[in-house]
Amino acid sequence: MQDLSTIKEHFDEHGYAVVEGVLDDAIIADLEADYLDLINRHAPQWLAEGRIPELFEDLPLYERFGTIVSYLDELEYRWFDIAFPQAKTPTNKLPNFSRPVFDLLTHPNVLNYIEALIGGEILANPIHHIRIKPQETILKAEKPNGLTKATGWHQDQGVAREVADDTDMITAWIAISDATVENGCLSVVPGSHKTGLTTHCMTNGVTIPDALIDEANVLPIPIKRGGILFMHRRTQHSSTPNKSNSIRWSFDLRYQPTGQPTGRDEFPSFVVRSRSNPDNITVDYEQWVDLWKQTESWMLAQEQFEKSHRWDGDAEVCA
Repeated sequence: MQDLSTIKEHFDEHGYAVVEGVLDDAIIADLEADYLDLINRHAPQWLAEGRIPELFEDLPLYERFGTIVSYLDELEYRWFDIAFPQAKTPTNKLPNFSRPVFDLLTHPNVLNYIEALIGGEILANPIHHIRIKPQETILKAEKPNGLTKATGWHQDQGVAREVADDTDMITAWIAISDATVENGCLSVVPGSHKTGLTTHCMTNGVTIPDALIDEANVLPIPIKRGGILFMHRRTQHSSTPNKSNSIRWSFDLRYQPTGQPTGRDEFPSFVVRSRSNPDNITVDYEQWVDLWKQTESWMLAQEQFEKSHRWDGDAEVCA
């Protein structure tokens, strides 16, 4: 394990920290098998519906993932994600709440670094995503999910509700495949977490206009498979298009101290570590899945949902 005090020092000063080798091959292999099983279960139906032209069974694992994902639209990609979108979700589109995903969320190596940043009372914030990002030029769906493409500049605080502005939320951006400049790794603006919340506009999602980004200080962050980029909630970051011949696969997980608002309080959060009261950790895998199923039932009963962010795009800089 890398020196925790040095990591926290770098994080506090620059708004991010990179730690390589956090995950071993075993947990990554479990996730690969999990998502291969997901493909194998759904691909025959997608083929029958004409969504994909073939099953692509002869392709190597990551190339197969990327090729199939390139055909999927916004709704079909939900099978791969690990949280609900901010919309009414059909009951047959339950995200991938699998045991390997739960094991990743609660992995002790991940939590050790989170503890170094925010202390030993840790809540798993429910704003999570998986990004299987193919080469952008091969995307064939009419409405591909935004998680499969380049990501515009934003701060994670800026895409959450105001109630969580003071929540000490940490993003753990986990590389399942190598993240390189060629395949669209994340870039950050070091120190931007000290400048407050930047105006976001409604352009290709909720994004910060390029004019408000200090382009001279933009820093690409390549990360090896199994490494993690930890980010402050106000660190400005983005990703470029994937220009390689393979996918860039990552998870966005978020953690915070217990007792603070999550910004998605209608979604289930749970304690993943408590140094003061270890017995407070009561959620196991089956309970976690049940919490999301209860949330799905609640969502289906709603006529509308509270907006997930504060922006309306009417700021002068957005014109």
